[in-house]
Amino acid sequence: MKILILDNLSPFTINIRSCLKKLGVQFDCIKYYELSSIGHYDKIILSGRKKNKSEINAINSKVIRTCYDFDKHLLGICYGAEIIALTFGGTLRKSDHFQGINKVNIFVSSKIVPSVGSYQYYKSHHFLISKLPKEFIGIASSNKVQYEAFCHERKYIFGTQFHPEKSENEGLLIFQNFLNI
Repeated sequence: MKILILDNLSPFTINIRSCLKKLGVQFDCIKYYELSSIGHYDKIILSGRKKNKSEINAINSKVIRTCYDFDKHLLGICYGAEIIALTFGGTLRKSDHFQGINKVNIFVSSKIVPSVGSYQYYKSHHFLISKLPKEFIGIASSNKVQYEAFCHERKYIFGTQFHPEKSENEGLLIFQNFLNI
């Protein structure tokens, strides 16, 4: 299994790397502007980002479409989730900046999240997904965000607005579940 972290220059990419190392898996971590192909990767993780650049959006959308077309497993975190939604016709809206641990309610069982219930996850964002695209379903929400996590109805495409890489054991479980699919 070949795993890629697409680094969109998030300050938390180092935490994603740390989580995968804790799980004992090998991976490549490539900055978005160094990416040439995802052809030989089975699972791709899209990091968050620090700055909004059209170049980042174009590269990530191309990666997302390739994952969809070739049935590659995809996990988008924060911006990664947002660009998945936008690529397939969803919408975003600006929100008040929130940073810190918050309760997230998982209301639909899925292959990546723990069982239905309430969990603590770290969040840091200025935007949120206001409308999911067709073929995607919401699987978690919070008091601030309607779509904290979502998945595709048939494909292995997942997104989290929250940051599992900053969420200790609950977040580590999401990575483990994603890698075990």
